[in-house]
Amino acid sequence: MVSKTSFGFVALSLLASSQQVLGRIRWLERDDKAILLHPRRFGQENPAVIQKLSAACPGQVCGNLSGAAITPLLAAQGECTQQDMADQIIDAAAQFDAATQANMIALAIEYRQVEKNTPPDFTTNPPTARNSVFCQKAPKNAQLNGLVQAQDPANGPDIFFDPATKASVTLGSQANTFPFGTNGAAVGAGGDAASASAVVSSASAVASASDVASAAPSASATEVLALQPCTTVVTVTVTGAAEATATASDAVTVSVGASATVSSTGAAASSTATDIGNFGSCSVPQIEFAAGFDGRKETSFQPVDKTSFNHGSAQAIGIIAQFICDTLTNSCGADATPRLHTGGQADAFNAAFGITTSFADVPSVDDQGNFVTGTGSADAITGAGIGDFGSCSTPQIEFGAGFDNRKETSFQPVDKASFNHGSAQAIGIIAQFICDTLTNSCGANAAAKATCATAQAAVTGATAKTGGQADLFNAAFGITTNFAAVAAIDDQGNVIAGTGSSAAAVTAGDATTGNQDAATGGDATTSGNTGATSGVGDFGSCSVPQIEFAAGFDNRKETSFQPVDLQSYNHGSAQAIGIIAQFICDTLVNSCGADATAKATCATAEAAVNNAPAKTGGQADAFNAAFGITTAFADVTAIDNQGNPVAGTGSGADAGTGAAATTAAASATPAASSAAAPAATTAAASTGGNLQAFAGALGAAAPVVTDIGGGEFQVAGNASFKNLQNALVRSW
Repeated sequence: MVSKTSFGFVALSLLASSQQVLGRIRWLERDDKAILLHPRRFGQENPAVIQKLSAACPGQVCGNLSGAAITPLLAAQGECTQQDMADQIIDAAAQFDAATQANMIALAIEYRQVEKNTPPDFTTNPPTARNSVFCQKAPKNAQLNGLVQAQDPANGPDIFFDPATKASVTLGSQANTFPFGTNGAAVGAGGDAASASAVVSSASAVASASDVASAAPSASATEVLALQPCTTVVTVTVTGAAEATATASDAVTVSVGASATVSSTGAAASSTATDIGNFGSCSVPQIEFAAGFDGRKETSFQPVDKTSFNHGSAQAIGIIAQFICDTLTNSCGADATPRLHTGGQADAFNAAFGITTSFADVPSVDDQGNFVTGTGSADAITGAGIGDFGSCSTPQIEFGAGFDNRKETSFQPVDKASFNHGSAQAIGIIAQFICDTLTNSCGANAAAKATCATAQAAVTGATAKTGGQADLFNAAFGITTNFAAVAAIDDQGNVIAGTGSSAAAVTAGDATTGNQDAATGGDATTSGNTGATSGVGDFGSCSVPQIEFAAGFDNRKETSFQPVDLQSYNHGSAQAIGIIAQFICDTLVNSCGADATAKATCATAEAAVNNAPAKTGGQADAFNAAFGITTAFADVTAIDNQGNPVAGTGSGADAGTGAAATTAAASATPAASSAAAPAATTAAASTGGNLQAFAGALGAAAPVVTDIGGGEFQVAGNASFKNLQNALVRSW
C-alpha cells in the first residue's frame, strides 16, 4: 500500500530530476515591482551606474533620479521607459555646472545601455530565455541617438519578450524586434547604432542600388555596412552563385580591409597587420554567408572562427557582428583599435564593390561628442570644411549683460530664429542646444555636426562665464569675435575682477567676421557693429548713451547725474550714477532694440564709473568714454544737498572758488546714432570764475555767477546771494 509519505517522496524526486530554470533577472523584482529590501544583494544585483548616479549631483535631484532609475529596468516596463529615464537624467543635468552636467550625461548614456530584465518563456520545454524588445521612437536628447539596451549574451537571437502583450515574439515579426530606425536590419544590442546609421546614410548617397545589386546579389553594401558596428576589418563571405541548392561549402570570401585575406570557408584569418589592432587571444574577425548553416534552408551569417567567436548562425548580420564586438571586449582582451569607428571602414567596404568614397576624411566623434585623435582630415573641420548647416545659419554665441533682463553677463545664440534658446550663464547649455538643434531640426550634415562638437569642446579653453568662451566657440566656425574684452558681471551687478579689457572696452563684441561657408553655403551671421559707431554697437532707435553732471537738475540743490538725451532715456536725476547707468542699459535691452555689442559696451561703461570718486563728474566722464565720448565733468565742483561745494572736487584751477567748467567733446561722439542726441553737454567756457554750469535756454545765455568772497555769490545783472545754490537758481 502506498502511503501519503511515499507520494511526497515521488514528487520530490521528479522535481529534483527536472532541469533547473534560470531566468535572466538582473534587477530584483516581484509582482512587477523592484525589491529594495536586501542591501547586500542590492549592490550586487543593480548596475553600478545607479550608485554612481545617486552621487552625481548636489541636493536631492540625483538621489531621486537613481531611485526612479530601477523601475524602468523591470521586465514588465514598456519598451521605451529605459530611454525615457535616460532622457530625464540629461534634462536634469542642464541645471548644474559644466562638469556635473558632463558626468550626468555620461551616466545617462551608460544607463541607456544596461541590460533590462526578461522572464523566460515557460510555455516551452525547456523554458526559453528571451531578449528585450527595442524602443521604437527617437530619444529626446541627441546624446542617446542610436543607443539600445544590452541583451543577455547567452540568449538566442530570435526570441523576444514583449511587455505590451506579456508574450514571446520572434525576430522580424514586429518592428520592436529591431532597433529604432534600422528598418529591419538589426544592429544588435550594445548601443553603437548611431555612428553606423550615420555612415549608412552617407554611403547610400554615394552608392546606387544598381551598383550594389550588380556587385552583391545576396546583400546590399549599405545593409551589411550598417551591421558592422565595431571592427575596422571584417571579411564578409557571400555566396558565389545564386543557386537554390547552395550549401555552406559553396561559400567564398570577399576581402574587406587592409589585412583581410581571401580564404576558404572555415579558415580563420590571423592578425598580421599593424593598423587594425591587437585582437588578443582571438583571431581576426570574419563573417561568412551561405545556405545550410545549422541545418537552415535559408542563407544566413555566422562567424568563421567558432573557437574565438562561438555563436550560431543568424539571418541578421548585426547579431553576429555585435556578438563578435562584445567578445573582443569581454573575452579576447583586444585593444581599442579594432573597436574604432572610422569612415575608412565604409571606404574599404565600398571599394570591394568597386565604389570609391572618401568617408575617411570625416573625423570620428565618440559618444561624448569629442573627436577621436588621428581620424579624419584637417580640412574636414576647418575653413571651407565646417559643414552645411541645412536650414539654419552658422552657429554663433554672444556674451553680454542684460540678456533676458539679467543683471549678470550671460550667453545666448546670436540667431534666435535658427537656435531659439534663452540666455544662460553656463555656455555649455547654449552650445549643447545649438549642436542638438543641428541634428534634430536644421538638417545639418555630418561635417557641420562634427564642427559643432569641436566648438563645444573648445569652450573649456577659456575661463568659465567669460566672453572668451564665446570667442572660442565662434572661432571653430571661422567667426572672429572679441567678447573676451567684455567685463564679466555677477548676479549682483558687480564687475568680476580680472575680466574684460579696458583697452578694448569700446570694441567688446565688435567685428564678428564670419567664414562665409564657401563649400557648404551655411550662412555666417555677423553681429556687432551695424552702424558707423566705431565698434560701440548699434543702439537701435535710441541715441548713443551719455550722462551729464551738474547742479540744479530737477531743482536739486546738490549736483547730480541725468541722461543727456531724455527722449531716448527718460529718467530723472540721481546722485548715484549707478541708477542712471543701469536705467540706460536696461532701456537698450527693453526699448531701443540695441544689438549685443551696444549692450556689451553699456555693461563696460556701467562698470567703468567705479574708477572715479563717487558723486563726482569724473564718473560721468568714465561712463561716456566707453562710448567714445570725451567730456570734462570732472571739472565741475560737486555740491552737497545743503548747497555747499564739496572740498577737493572740481578743476584744480578753480578749486578754491568752486568754479567749474564742462567741455562738450562731441567730436568723439559716434555719428550713426548720436545725431539724435540733444547737445545737452554744456559748451560754456570757464572764464571769469563762472560757477554757472547751465548754458541757458531758448537762445539766451544764463547770467554768470561768481564768488565775490565773504561767502557771497554775485549773479551778473542781478543781486548777490549768500548761498551758491540760490545764486545758481536765480541765474536760470
